[in-house]
Amino acid sequence: MILGILKYHWRAILWIIIIIFACLMPGDKLPDVSFFSKIPYFDKIVHFALYFIFALFLMSGFSRQYGKTSAKAYIVSFILALLSGIVIEFVQEKIGRSYDMYDMIANTVGIVVSLSLFNPIKWILRNIL
Repeated sequence: MILGILKYHWRAILWIIIIIFACLMPGDKLPDVSFFSKIPYFDKIVHFALYFIFALFLMSGFSRQYGKTSAKAYIVSFILALLSGIVIEFVQEKIGRSYDMYDMIANTVGIVVSLSLFNPIKWILRNIL
């Protein structure tokens, strides 16, 4: 069971570990991105991208595991990604980082867009690239 999960979902597992480290790292340890701070809502763009990729990796794992993309895979991917974002946001508040409802909205939009585009992205990767 564990090896099956790792075989198909290692990308999503690795990505959520990256998200956890990035989001739970103390604020003073984060890299200086002053150049990017001039871009309006840059942090929301980052949240969108992190969860877009996470949901894509989740769906990709289910697609490989079961050979198709079912409604159940979309629902499970959505719930796993959404709950991960919510939990991380609340843990941030407990460890002295800021809680931001708009981060959760950006996460959710990234998840929804990713899952909406999964089949076209999969088709492009399989047939064009």
